[in-house]
Amino acid sequence: MNPSGKIVMIPIEAISVVNPRVRNSKTHQEITDNIQRVGLKRPITVRRLDGNEDRYALVCGQGRLEAYRLLGQQEIPAIILDTDEETGHVMSIVENVARRNPRASETLSQVAALRQRGYSDAEIGKKIGCTASWVANVANLLEKGEKRLLAAAEAGYIPLHLAVSISRTTDSEAQQLLLDAYNSGELKGKKVSIMRRILEQRARSGKHGNNEMFGRANTKKKLSPEELTKLYQRDAEKHRLLQKKAEYTQNMLLVTCEIFKELFATSAFVELLKAENLASVPQPLSASARNGGLL
Repeated sequence: MNPSGKIVMIPIEAISVVNPRVRNSKTHQEITDNIQRVGLKRPITVRRLDGNEDRYALVCGQGRLEAYRLLGQQEIPAIILDTDEETGHVMSIVENVARRNPRASETLSQVAALRQRGYSDAEIGKKIGCTASWVANVANLLEKGEKRLLAAAEAGYIPLHLAVSISRTTDSEAQQLLLDAYNSGELKGKKVSIMRRILEQRARSGKHGNNEMFGRANTKKKLSPEELTKLYQRDAEKHRLLQKKAEYTQNMLLVTCEIFKELFATSAFVELLKAENLASVPQPLSASARNGGLL
């Protein structure tokens, strides 16, 4: 064993990656180039596999290990921990979560993995640097299959506690919760529209609908020529209506501007505004007044 933390050289082929993760190719290339230029600054950490003194399981350092393999090295500096499989696995999970910019999907998968291994919410929170209540809320949504709500919370469209509340309600009650959040100022602007679309999709296909946690499912039904024709006609009609509304609005604005231009050209109207302390007017009206030469 190597309880002192002494660095030893071990064969790369003798190391198994038991908790692999997907790496960013650009970042990994930077690691490889850096190691090629200046060498390995920090050894990897491994543990011996049970019942086999010549085989090792990686605890942390997957990027460094892969870089050494790409560079054609046969051995790599490593610290061998005297620990069991359970502890080694947890250390590997925590190492993944503790990286500088972990993806939200990775953090959530680690929460699920640690829960399955019997850790409490408080213990998981302590290991990954989150509160126990956050872990409990995430676990609640994961267990109910609320992937859309969880993705929306992780993207910042909705507070996590509101996502949990929505998961416990009916579709109509969920819409009311969304309205209450808007009225209280908790949800604003585009986030409301985004959440409405998410809830509509959730109502159509259910909580466990075909969807990815952080992406869109490619499950669109192929349309027939007749359906495509109807879809085109419907969209064309919508565009015609929008064009008519735009033309009507533009005409009304032009009429309104002309009316105010004439009013601002009337000294009695201007004096009335001043008497009522209404000299400060919206910018478009102010522009009309300047064109009239009175304000």
